[in-house]
Amino acid sequence: MAPVQLENHQLVPPGGGGGGSGGPASAPAPAPPGAAVAAAAAAAASPGYRLSTLIEFLLHRAYSELMVLTDLLPRKSDVERKIEIVQFASRTRQLFVRLLALVKWANNAGKVEKCAMISSFLDQQAILFVDTADRLASLARDALVHARLPSFAIPYAIDVLTTGSYPRLPTCIRDKIIPPDPITKIEKQATLHQLNQILRHRLVTTDLPPQLANLTVANGRVKFRVEGEFEATLTVMGDDPDVPWRLLKLEILVEDKETGDGRALVHSMQINFIHQLVQSRLFADEKPLQDMYNCLHSFCLSLQLEVLHSQTLMLIRERWGDLVQVERYHAGKCLSLSVWNQQVLGRNTGTASVHKVTIKIDENDVSKPLQIFHDPPLPASDSKLVERAMKIDHLSIEKLLIDSVLARAHQKLQELKAILRGFNANENSSIETALPALVVPILEPCGNSECLHIFVDLHSGMFQLMLYGLDQATLDDMEKSLNDDMKRIVPWIQQLKFWLGQQRCKQSIKHLPTISTETLQLSNYSTHPIGNLSKNKLFIKLTRLPQYYIVVEMLEVPNKPTQLSYKYYFMSVSAADREDCPVMALLLQQFKENIQELIFRTKTGKQPRTGTKRKLSDDSCPVEPKKTKQSGEMCAFNKILAHFVAMCDTNMPFVGLRLELSNLEIPHQGVQMEGDGFSHAIRLLKIPPCKGVNEETQKALDRSLLDCTFRLQGRNNRTWVAELVFANCPLNGTSTREQGPSRHVYLTYENLLSEPVGGRKVVEMFLNDWNSIARLYECVLEFARSLPDIPAHLNIFSEVRVYNYRKLILCYGTTKGSSVSIQWNSIHQKFHISLGTVGPNSGCSNCHNTILHQLQEMFNKTPNVVQLLQVLFDTQAPLNAINKLPTVPMLGLTQRTNTAYQCFSILPQSSTHIRLAFRNMYCIDIYCRSRGVVAIRDGAYSLFDNSKLVEGFYPAPGLKTFLNMFVDSNQDARRRSVNEDDNPPSPIGGDMMDSLISQLQPPPQQQPFPKQPGSSGAYPLTSPPTSYHSTVSQSPSMMHTQSPGTLDPSSPYTMVSPSGRAGNWPGSPQVSGPSPATRLPGSQTMPTNMPPPRKLPQRSWAASIPTILTHSALNILLLPSPTPGLVPGLAGSYLCSPLERFLGSVIMRRHLQRIIQQETLQLINSNEPGVIMFKTDALKCRVALSPKTNQTLQLKVTPENAGQWKPDELQVLEKFFETRVAGPPFKANTLIAFTKLLGAPTHILRDCVHIMKLELFPDQATQLKWNVQFCLTIPPSAPPIAPPGTPAVVLKSKMLFFLQLTQKTSVPPQEPVSIIVPIIYDMASGTTQQADIPRQQNSSVAAPMLVSNILKRFAEMNPPRQGECTIFAAVGDLMANLTLPPGGRP
Repeated sequence: MAPVQLENHQLVPPGGGGGGSGGPASAPAPAPPGAAVAAAAAAAASPGYRLSTLIEFLLHRAYSELMVLTDLLPRKSDVERKIEIVQFASRTRQLFVRLLALVKWANNAGKVEKCAMISSFLDQQAILFVDTADRLASLARDALVHARLPSFAIPYAIDVLTTGSYPRLPTCIRDKIIPPDPITKIEKQATLHQLNQILRHRLVTTDLPPQLANLTVANGRVKFRVEGEFEATLTVMGDDPDVPWRLLKLEILVEDKETGDGRALVHSMQINFIHQLVQSRLFADEKPLQDMYNCLHSFCLSLQLEVLHSQTLMLIRERWGDLVQVERYHAGKCLSLSVWNQQVLGRNTGTASVHKVTIKIDENDVSKPLQIFHDPPLPASDSKLVERAMKIDHLSIEKLLIDSVLARAHQKLQELKAILRGFNANENSSIETALPALVVPILEPCGNSECLHIFVDLHSGMFQLMLYGLDQATLDDMEKSLNDDMKRIVPWIQQLKFWLGQQRCKQSIKHLPTISTETLQLSNYSTHPIGNLSKNKLFIKLTRLPQYYIVVEMLEVPNKPTQLSYKYYFMSVSAADREDCPVMALLLQQFKENIQELIFRTKTGKQPRTGTKRKLSDDSCPVEPKKTKQSGEMCAFNKILAHFVAMCDTNMPFVGLRLELSNLEIPHQGVQMEGDGFSHAIRLLKIPPCKGVNEETQKALDRSLLDCTFRLQGRNNRTWVAELVFANCPLNGTSTREQGPSRHVYLTYENLLSEPVGGRKVVEMFLNDWNSIARLYECVLEFARSLPDIPAHLNIFSEVRVYNYRKLILCYGTTKGSSVSIQWNSIHQKFHISLGTVGPNSGCSNCHNTILHQLQEMFNKTPNVVQLLQVLFDTQAPLNAINKLPTVPMLGLTQRTNTAYQCFSILPQSSTHIRLAFRNMYCIDIYCRSRGVVAIRDGAYSLFDNSKLVEGFYPAPGLKTFLNMFVDSNQDARRRSVNEDDNPPSPIGGDMMDSLISQLQPPPQQQPFPKQPGSSGAYPLTSPPTSYHSTVSQSPSMMHTQSPGTLDPSSPYTMVSPSGRAGNWPGSPQVSGPSPATRLPGSQTMPTNMPPPRKLPQRSWAASIPTILTHSALNILLLPSPTPGLVPGLAGSYLCSPLERFLGSVIMRRHLQRIIQQETLQLINSNEPGVIMFKTDALKCRVALSPKTNQTLQLKVTPENAGQWKPDELQVLEKFFETRVAGPPFKANTLIAFTKLLGAPTHILRDCVHIMKLELFPDQATQLKWNVQFCLTIPPSAPPIAPPGTPAVVLKSKMLFFLQLTQKTSVPPQEPVSIIVPIIYDMASGTTQQADIPRQQNSSVAAPMLVSNILKRFAEMNPPRQGECTIFAAVGDLMANLTLPPGGRP
């Protein structure tokens, strides 16, 4: 064994370190000097191997053996595969065990190996020295005795010195280095052509086997190809006849396309071995080509036999199972298989028990292909099938077996056909050869789908039957009896004939509403004539008429085994008491033979009696002698039965409807024929009167009804259509369909599947629809009578779009773009109103959807269309304005920044009373009046006592003054003083409260349109109005003497108070809800569990008295608009309505009062109403609403020391408060931050005011690169120091505030860059720098680093002085010098 080199490049000598327990410490016995020299020489002669190389060799060997196994094992049996795997594992384990022992030995022999290597190296050096001395001595004594110097190379020296070259080199050097020139292409072609001639001469003169006749000579080689076996390429190395053939390439053409997975069947190592074997035969034999063919042919036949055996094993394992068995397999000789083994199948058919197929190699002539033998021999019935079963050139065992069993299956079907011909000489069954099957017609004429198909299972040889529609259990029974005895096919054919007749009947009426059964449970079956019919019959139940059946009796035709005759009967049964109780047969009557005169012989309802049975016809499809015979598919349809079923299904529903109408005592004309006898109808003579409709309306409706007819519609005959024809319609719509003298109304009713057609349900639904028509007709009739006297503004405002007696659609508005639909809901017994939009406004929302529930309740209480139109007219403009208010919840409005508050909540109380809740604190009541005005009051006050408040709301101070600014001078000739309105001198007396209650409460039973005698149904809608302010606009001192009169006589809402006086507030509720949580839309009564209202001081407020505004003034009040009195640049981007600005300013003033109490500010008492005064250490502040608009909160600042402040600085502070602090969106935390700023020292506050000035007037600082914005609340993009929306000013020993810088120069399509800068100012040291707040992980750090560096550099360059603030100077330097990198965003 050669020495092994370890990882540290040491060599392990073979046998070194071997020993038992000596280990590395034991040294080997000293060897004699001569042996040591020999060992050293041997070690030097045989180099060692690295341990990694040895491991790599072992792994390559294991891998190559494993790959060989993967190629060979799939074609071996399971036992052989297991043996090969165990042998491979044993060999590999032994190798790796030896490797492990070598590794362990090498690790334990370190010192000994090192000494042995040193000794070996020294011995080798000594040997080299001795050998060198010996060679030098020998050279001096023998070779150099006669040695002489050659003559000087003078010619070579002259060449080099004169020419500088050395042309006299030996030619052997050129021949060794420079390769010879290749032959040309012409020489190659000539050589190959000459070689082709030599090959053809050799082939002609050689004894060539006939199997090698398929050859090709080209490119100096000859290619022999034997299809399905091999392809060999040969050539010769010379033109001498004795030169042997040379085998260049060998390819095996045997393929296994089923189990080979596309891989080669012969391994490359095997091909190399065969190549060498054939080449040796070509060198040695006298007939080399014959011997080559015999050798390769024998190998290919054995390989084919092996492939067929592998296919058989896989076939048994995957598909055929025990149905094919390997009887005998002799490798390289024969393969015998057995199929259709009767012992395996467990039956005995009387034929051969086993059918064998044998494949073997002909021993007498090995040159022949594989030979096929069948036992017993195949029948000669079909020569093509037999010829296919005798070939195996496709090399597929499954195809061979299928070809064999196909021939045998064809023989079995021929035997079965002979049995059928013996039963019926005229039978016309046929045999299909593609898939062995016998097609037997059962009932002629018969289509292909109705024939019985008898197949032969190719795997088992058993008969398999198929018939469309036949249950599997019957097919299994037929297969079992037919496989036991083929003669049993005849009684089965007779039985299937009646079954197929039933199936034809079922298929003929499949599209009709029927249920077919072969049996029917009848309680009197034995005593009734139905029991005398043949057993082959079919009961057809009419599903829409469950008490009626059609019975079909089937009889045989003598001397015609494949034909049937039919008889048809009509049967009625009694209604079942329970679902599981059998019914009783009542009537059984046979249909007449003449189809054109189909009638019943007896009428329904008579006592059951037996009718005369007559045969209708011999067959449902008679064959006329002069007409072409119809196909089986056409004759399978029983048109007579389908006609009977359709006739009964069409006529009987009208009979049922006629009975229901008679039971309800509704007069009618009975069933009548229409359309030349193609349809039926029932006409009603009179419809019963409706409940809840007055007699006059009922008579008018009956007079206008011309006709009422019931018809059936649709293919399923379950849809009833009632056609109503009316004349003298009271209203004409704009639709073209409603312009004729008569109107047609179609009512459709769908019968449920669980109910009979024409039952009581249809009549009840019709009466409900008639009641709906009558209810709506009553309203329409009253509306039509009042149309001549309707006010002109309502006539222009609305139009009748559609009136179809079931629904009234009115379009209203200036452009008629809104619609209201009125119809009676018979389920809820009330009118249903739906709103929508039409024309250009379609797709938009109707403004009255807000009060839809209240409109519906009002109309159901008083169903008057004119009143509804008046309400729509008076509320459309206010609702359009109200719907523009923002209702989306907002965050950050209060100190709880995570709580969302809804800006405005629209709470309709009635059809003319809408309540607006602002941030769940203030409430505004809006009463829609006629003549284009609305009444507005503070909803926080109770309607019954002004000294009490509604729970959950607060009064809005100054509301009356604010609303008076929008009062039209034409509507209000004089305006009260602000002081008198908002602060009345005395509380309201009891008479005024009674008058107010009488105005707010509607009477329980008062007609809104009292009819006047002699007015022909007209309503007092055109009387001149009286002044509204004469009743409600008086001073409080006069209210107890003023009697409340009618607010507007032209309004349809004039009501009477409980004391008998007319009220002037239409549609207002009796009470206001206690809180937004307890208010329900349309509620008219006070909840019993309402908490008692809060008590106020004994004084009343003017805001509880309604203020009258026009619709245009209300639109201005509620429409979002810019803040008046402010420069557009200072107003801000948040647009809101004047009402929202007023209420927001009031709520901000309320927040300010609470903040002053919490902060270190001193409150100053003020005698002025609505004014808040407070002071800080340096400033005295006055906060009040703007006297001009009452829409903004203004700050007036007066310094304690006038010398420290400039006038323009105070103006900037006041303007900043008005536009940025107390303005929209009115957040409380901005006030908190601003009050903290006011409490700062004067020099700090002045610097902050300078920053505010830059924000308010950015155009004045043109030298700066950035615009600044003072953040009073923490923005969302700020560093996460606190939740967004919290106050952004902290004032302690250090001051923390936030600024937002926006870059001035930016590309127009791109948004300007903005950054948030947290700044901290140290009051002790006077330094201004950026607050060190951890940023978010995904935020950029480039901008904060630049800001911090600029502020630090400013602090270093400008050290602070005592009493001087550096905030504004540092911020100005930052805005002037900050430059972000190109393309960078914060």
